[in-house]
Amino acid sequence: MIRPGRATALLVILSLGGCANARIPRVGGDPPPSESDPKLEAEYQTVLERFTRSQAVYDNLDTNVFFHATWQSPAFVEARLARDARFRAIPAGEAAKNLAAEQKRLSDAVEFHLAVHANDYKFEDFNRADSMWRLALVVDGKEVTPTEVSRLGRTTAPMRSIYSYMEPFWVGYRVRFPKVEIAPGSTFTFRLASALGKADLAYTAD
Repeated sequence: MIRPGRATALLVILSLGGCANARIPRVGGDPPPSESDPKLEAEYQTVLERFTRSQAVYDNLDTNVFFHATWQSPAFVEARLARDARFRAIPAGEAAKNLAAEQKRLSDAVEFHLAVHANDYKFEDFNRADSMWRLALVVDGKEVTPTEVSRLGRTTAPMRSIYSYMEPFWVGYRVRFPKVEIAPGSTFTFRLASALGKADLAYTAD
């Protein structure tokens, strides 16, 4: 017999479709760093949300992995560097040089900041050559695989100042794909797949 509470939870999971798109729960605790100007904070959060996708991968009633991934689009990179400059009081000239250097670094790539929380550390092996996960960028039905997957480590205050969805015990990665042509207004997908399940994070190009 399934107890009423468990039955309700089961119905929720079934309604989400097994490998589910779901709102990622927050655990509370200290809030992430924020702008002293509420207008600037709201503007940045709007840009962050625009270029971030989230998904949870479930196994029946158990959560296996939570994902957030932020596409390093030109608009997001500009907002990210401007926010960092304000937080660290970087002079305008130095901030402009930092932005130009970051734009150059990304000129031959499609890059994502990937944040992961897994209920078992063995599921969190994205940077290993023998990773259980296959990562791919899907554009017009064609796939390319990453040229780099770098583990940035567990959540830090600087990470949270930019990626405010990261909470304690999350892990950040840099996932870099080769440059591909993506027409403005078209949809492309950052795919993460393993025996645990699949997450398809869909974005719309600027």
